Amino acid sequence: MNSLYLSQMKDLLKDEFDQYLSMLDQPPQRGIRVNTLKTTADELFEITPLTYKKSPFADNGWYVKAESSLGRMLSYKAGLFYIQEPSASAAVTVLDPKPGMKVLDLCAAPGSKSTQIGEKLQNTGFLCVNEYVRKRTMPLLENIEQYGLSNTMILNNDTRDVAKAFPEYFDAVLCDAPCSGEGMFRKEDEALANWSEENVRLCAERQREILNNAEKCLKPGGVLVYSTCTFNIHENEETILHFLNEHDNMVMEDACVSFGRRGILNEHHINLAVRIFPMDGGEGHFIARMRKLGEATEKQIKTAAPKPVPAEAAAFLNDILKKQYPYITVRNDRVYGGSAPFIEPKGVSILRNQVYLGDLVKKRFEPSHQLFMSAYSDFNRTADLDDEAIVRYLHGEQIEYHSEKGWYAVTWHGHPVGGAKSDGIYLKNKYPKQLRFR
Repeated sequence: MNSLYLSQMKDLLKDEFDQYLSMLDQPPQRGIRVNTLKTTADELFEITPLTYKKSPFADNGWYVKAESSLGRMLSYKAGLFYIQEPSASAAVTVLDPKPGMKVLDLCAAPGSKSTQIGEKLQNTGFLCVNEYVRKRTMPLLENIEQYGLSNTMILNNDTRDVAKAFPEYFDAVLCDAPCSGEGMFRKEDEALANWSEENVRLCAERQREILNNAEKCLKPGGVLVYSTCTFNIHENEETILHFLNEHDNMVMEDACVSFGRRGILNEHHINLAVRIFPMDGGEGHFIARMRKLGEATEKQIKTAAPKPVPAEAAAFLNDILKKQYPYITVRNDRVYGGSAPFIEPKGVSILRNQVYLGDLVKKRFEPSHQLFMSAYSDFNRTADLDDEAIVRYLHGEQIEYHSEKGWYAVTWHGHPVGGAKSDGIYLKNKYPKQLRFR
C-alpha cells in the first residue's frame, strides 16, 4: 500500500491506525436496502434466503450474508431490494428528504442514493438525477427503472448546465462528489491502485466546482448535503471550508444522527459533519449538511403543453392498468407517464423523463419494460409464476400458461418482474435481452 497514504491515515487516526489496518484485511461489509415502494422487510426476508442484521445508516438498511449472488436473486430482479455498501446510505439519511419535495441528486450514477431519495419521496414531489459521464448513465437508468421510481428525470450534463437550467429550484440537493475513493480500498483494488496525492488534489478542485453549481440549484431555505467515500481532509473538511468561505449564505447544520463520528475542523462548525470509518461499521463516508439562508422561493419552469393521448395508447393503458398515471406526454412516438408534471428545462440533455410507458408502432401500442417495473403501475392482468418458471422467464424462454390472449404483468410472489404477451397457451417473453440470466 502507498506509504504516503499510510502516513496520511496515521496522522488522521492516531491511536486507531493499527485497528484501521487490521480492518483492511477483513472482507468488506455487504449490505442492502429494502425497497419499501414495493415490499416490506418482513416480506423480503420471508421469501429471500438471506442472513441479515439491521444497519444503523438507513431506516431500511441491512447487513446481509448470502450463499448465492445477490444480483441473481429473484427478489432483486423484482426490484424488492437494492445492493448497497451499508455506510453509503448514510448521506440520504442526513439529507432527510420528505414526500412532496423537489430534490436534485447532482452526481447520481449508479443510482444508489437516487433510488433511496425516490423511496423517501414515496414517488411524490419531483426528483432530478444527473450524471456527467455518459457510459455511467446506463446502470443509472436500469437501477431507477428496476426500483420503480415514477417521479424522476434523468440528465446527462455538466453540473454547470444543470445550475443554469434549475436556478434556485430545489428544496434539497445531494452532491455525492466524485472522489479518490479511499473508503473503497477494501472493496476495489482499482481504487487503491489509482491513489496518488495528485489525484487527491485534482478531486478536491473538481469538488469545489461541483459544490458551487450545487448551491446555485438550491432555493433559499433549502438543504445541501455534500458527501464523499474518501477519508482525507483535503476532499472533505477543507473542501467544505473553502465553500463556506466563498458562500456566506450557507451555514453548517448538525446531521442529527447517532452513527459515525464528528468532523475534524471547528471553523464554520465543520465539526458538525459526519465521518464513517471501517471501525464504525461501514467502508467509509464523509457527510456535511448545510442550509442556504434566506426566504424560501418558488421558481417555476415551463411544463409541457397538454396533448391528447393517442387512442392506441389510451386503450391499452385503460385495459391493463388499475389506475392511470396522472400525467402523460408523448415524444417522438414514445409515451411517458409520471406522478409529477412534465417540466421542460432549457439547455440540458434529458435521457428519461419519468416512466417510459411504451411506443406507438404503426397502429398499435407496444409497452415497455419500465411500465411493468414501475411501483406506480398496478395491473388488471398478472401471470404469477413459481420459482422454476420465473427463472426460465428470466432466461428469455416462453412459458406455458393457459390464459386469455393479451398482455400480462409477469409476477413472482405478486411482484412484477416484466411483461409478456399471451397467445392463450404460451407467454411470449418480453423480458429485455440485456437483463436476462446467462
